[in-house]
Amino acid sequence: MVYLEEWSVFMSSVQDMFFNKPNKTRYSVKYRGKDGKVRLKVTDDQECLQFMLHPSQDLEKLKTINAWFLSNMAGLTVDRNAV
Repeated sequence: MVYLEEWSVFMSSVQDMFFNKPNKTRYSVKYRGKDGKVRLKVTDDQECLQFMLHPSQDLEKLKTINAWFLSNMAGLTVDRNAV
């Protein structure tokens, strides 16, 4: 489990994982109160992608990945560029 440093690399990898295994891919959001960071974790049980957000600076990124996952998991979009 490695933390990815760049948002564009993380989102691209997440999208590839989801479109390759949509029934296995899931994500979680965990707030770490002691340092005020949010951890995004996406896994398909074989690969695990993680990204650390600073809520005060990166709130829009959290909204973006949340909206993307919710719409794709609900079957509303299948476009990779719908971010």
